[in-house]
Amino acid sequence: MRLKLVYIYSFVVTLLYLLTACTDGIEASSDSNGQGEGKEIPVSIMPKLVAGDENEVSQLRVIIFSTRTSNPYGPKVLVSNQLIDVNEDYVAITYIGYNDIYVIGNEPVDLSGINSPEELKNIQMNTESSLSASKFVFFRQLLNVNVRSKNEIYPEGASAPVSKLEIKLQRVIAKLSVKFDLSTEICENGTPTGEFVNLESMELLRIPKYSYLASCKYRIEEGFLDNRVFSLENSSAEQNHFTWSSGDIYLPEYLPMDEIYRMVLRIKGTSRGITRIYTLPIGDAMNSIDSHSTEWNITRNRHYSLNIKAITGYGEESLEVKSNVSGWSEINVPIEITGASFLAVNKKTVEVKSLRFYSYVRFACNAPVEVKLPDEVTIGNQLQMTIEYDDVTKKSGRVGFRRGNWNTGNDIIYATTLKSGTASVELNLQLYSSETIRVGNNLVTWAEAMGYWEEANWIRTGIYNDEFYKRATRETGCRAYYPEGINENDATRGKGCWRLATIRENWAINSAEAWCIEEHDTNDRKAYVSYGSGNLIDNYKENKQYRYNCTLDVRPPELSDFIVSSSDVTNVTKENASSICANLGSGWRLPTGKEMNYVFLNAGTNGLPNNFFSDSYWGKNEDGTFIVATMSDPNGNVTTDELRNGRHTVRCVKLRYPPIG
Repeated sequence: MRLKLVYIYSFVVTLLYLLTACTDGIEASSDSNGQGEGKEIPVSIMPKLVAGDENEVSQLRVIIFSTRTSNPYGPKVLVSNQLIDVNEDYVAITYIGYNDIYVIGNEPVDLSGINSPEELKNIQMNTESSLSASKFVFFRQLLNVNVRSKNEIYPEGASAPVSKLEIKLQRVIAKLSVKFDLSTEICENGTPTGEFVNLESMELLRIPKYSYLASCKYRIEEGFLDNRVFSLENSSAEQNHFTWSSGDIYLPEYLPMDEIYRMVLRIKGTSRGITRIYTLPIGDAMNSIDSHSTEWNITRNRHYSLNIKAITGYGEESLEVKSNVSGWSEINVPIEITGASFLAVNKKTVEVKSLRFYSYVRFACNAPVEVKLPDEVTIGNQLQMTIEYDDVTKKSGRVGFRRGNWNTGNDIIYATTLKSGTASVELNLQLYSSETIRVGNNLVTWAEAMGYWEEANWIRTGIYNDEFYKRATRETGCRAYYPEGINENDATRGKGCWRLATIRENWAINSAEAWCIEEHDTNDRKAYVSYGSGNLIDNYKENKQYRYNCTLDVRPPELSDFIVSSSDVTNVTKENASSICANLGSGWRLPTGKEMNYVFLNAGTNGLPNNFFSDSYWGKNEDGTFIVATMSDPNGNVTTDELRNGRHTVRCVKLRYPPIG
């Protein structure tokens, strides 16, 4: 359900209302010819506070940097850094040109010495002191405001001028509220089990030590505070019912470098003497429809709320939770409220570097998406594309792009439109010119040139085949190549980052006869050989040898030796655990302790799913011993008889590639 934001209070700070010019003739636009550059313009600062808000902000500082010319790329110099009275109008002086304007309410440190935008952006705020302050810090910035005359002001990206600017202040923190209102009885598929969870505590993990005055990614090396623990005390008089409310929990803004470091809420309880842990990630992506974001950011001035309604099983996924992300409504927050359709993406520039692997952009929407490419771009030889939804609702997913084999690529950008209903987002697909290297005169088979297992000479493999890549017993061809002077482990140019050249890429360097990555259109045992500036032949892969040239690509992802079943099967006894895997078909079995440890370490990568939500999983070692893997004992080495007599979750494994022979 989409949340409609209603702003109860309207704390609006109205700034920069341009008054009469000090100098005759300054009203004429000076952007096109530079006339008027460097001339001063008076700017009226008129903060408007409504009843009830005057205690929120007791101090305002305005800092302005300007190019003082019509060159948007010119250096910006300090033209104003003033504390202003929140109850009186204030006139500052800025210049015709491009201006960066910062407004800070209740400044966290003395900012009177700030002389450059970089100094302002480096201001850190200690989390413990900023969250316990009597008054919160407010902040807002308008960058690259093009002031041409007193009535001709262009905010960044605007095509029409305005005569005044509004800056709506935001708190630099967020808040979280958690509410429990549920039966403590575990229900599976809507059926009561007769077992109950005693909810005991919850804790917040990965609270950053610092946040920043101007939003930026948090450097993980700065570290995190100790977990913040809350005791859960039941306020319900009803038997087997639990109610509790956290009230407002204030959080620093937190933009993690990687979602594996996202903030999480861990809820603990006990059932049958076993500790049950339910982990809920906190951030914008917990409700992408409300937040219009798929990132796990804690965004300033937002309110994150969790209403926990039921316990539906024994694992981490087994809470029925309603999540909401909204603007902190006491302040006029500029969260965009769209119409019936919306579409959000995690980035707008996609670097399409690889012929073999897709580069992805994630999206959230409320209708299926479609991609409109430029008219001159065709799917196939020029560009390959895939749309992958997260589930059947088609409300989120990712779009992948990779190079076509006929595209030797200039350094070019394809301006592409991603659409969902009436909403659309412009994407820039950045392609690069092929970098192809003449490796030498060594003659090899096609499989050797590709770096594949030799069986690839008899079977069609496609542009990339992970099984034949994995089964190779030695590194050959472009798989083994890396340029002189480059470390073989270099992530972008080292070993594994290069692939066999395409037909067109061989032509582009006027190569002698050399294998191509493309296989024959109709004969699985043949591949193409190109040479010169347009010559093409084909030949059998296994008994012909040619030179090969290598083109820079992207290193293949590491894959586990086994695959994992798609979902948890919960509440399973030892006697039934193995049969659940056997029922999946040939080759499926319980994982060993070593495999479970690998899964805990690499979930979400290496070809493994990322939906492991239980706190305990059945496993079975090669000697037939049943184990129980937990977060604290991921390989099940200290499994007790008490654990073996309990009920746990089953996840099955199977070799990724069938054994040979």
